[in-house]
Amino acid sequence: MPNNRLAKESREELKGLDAAGLRAKLEESRLKLWQLQFSLGKRQLENTAELAKTRKQIARILTYLNQVEAK
Repeated sequence: MPNNRLAKESREELKGLDAAGLRAKLEESRLKLWQLQFSLGKRQLENTAELAKTRKQIARILTYLNQVEAK
């Protein structure tokens, strides 16, 4: 499954980041989500699955950020 492989690579990338890097990635993902939602509202978004992928990415980042901050 190519999507599963990409998700695994993404998780491994997140594990290597410190709290500042995770916050930067979080801000980037939230901006992307906002842009996707804006495109959806204007009926310009072709791949609505990107919304779900971006939300999951934000959840992953928050999970790793909580783990780093708890240590």
